[in-house]
Amino acid sequence: MIKRVLAGITAVSLLIAGSFIWFKFDLPIETVVIEGDLTGAEQGVMQQHIRGLELPGILSLNLPAFEAQLQEMDWARRVDVRRRWPNKLVIYVYKESPVAQWNDYTFLSADGDILELPDQYDELPRLSAELSSPRESMEIFRLLQQYAARQDLTILELSENAQGEWQLGLASGTIVRLGAVNIEARMIRFLNAYASIIDQQQRPVAYVDARYPSGIAVRYSEIDVAKLDALGRIQAQNWQRGTVNERINSNSNDGR
Repeated sequence: MIKRVLAGITAVSLLIAGSFIWFKFDLPIETVVIEGDLTGAEQGVMQQHIRGLELPGILSLNLPAFEAQLQEMDWARRVDVRRRWPNKLVIYVYKESPVAQWNDYTFLSADGDILELPDQYDELPRLSAELSSPRESMEIFRLLQQYAARQDLTILELSENAQGEWQLGLASGTIVRLGAVNIEARMIRFLNAYASIIDQQQRPVAYVDARYPSGIAVRYSEIDVAKLDALGRIQAQNWQRGTVNERINSNSNDGR
């Protein structure tokens, strides 16, 4: 009986001591450090999000639940939180990097997930689609860009209209119309023509229509064509003047 009483007293004593230590060292969190490859705007949004959360003491903070709250931002792919004694939290953010703009205000990850980012990335290619989903659009973009890269071409824009027809814009300014079906075969046909004919012309192309069953149509830039025509006329006039001068010089030499 005495042993049971002593054991109970010991257990209560340990509980009291543990509670005292817990409350003594469960200090309020005073410092939060955010690490990761974040822009200034992303740092600001994360800090504002943290200020809106209730932070208990350093020991009583539920780390998994807190990490889940931080990952509510879709661009925070993973968040790791670590305690640093006595009253500091270190938060490392692994962000989802955008690879394309989607419509006007959002972005897409490599998997086609929509991201809402506090910063703008104007250098990224722009994707839009009336019928296809973001994931489907990203798959088409990645496929076409793989083909384009073989000719050192870069796709800056890919769009789908309400009829399901795809059109892409290259960094050179050329527009390529691929239509709604067989877009991979049409892209290959365009690139074959580009390598064997179009690139050899060294003339600026306004757009290429690859929607034909077995060929493509090429429209050269009207402004640049006019410049080329004007240059041709100037070269012809110079050639004529040179011919006349040669004849005059020849007659003068004969007179001597």
